[in-house]
Amino acid sequence: MSEQDQDWTPSRVVGEIKIRGGNLRGLSRASGLQADTLRNALYRHCPKYEHIISEYLKVPAEQIWPSRYNSKSNKVKYK
Repeated sequence: MSEQDQDWTPSRVVGEIKIRGGNLRGLSRASGLQADTLRNALYRHCPKYEHIISEYLKVPAEQIWPSRYNSKSNKVKYK
């Protein structure tokens, strides 16, 4: 299994957000959510929250969590 086929670890997602000057709690609040809401996307499939994180990182959710988007029928877009 190549690195492209593996989901990013939660610590990598959080680290990438920090590299860009943010944090998960602030991103949750800026999105109108409770402070810890986006943490759910780190551990379970939550398309809306995954989209918020991927938009912030400017990386497709399918690249961050390929196992969650392995079929086109699972692909959900939120705008």
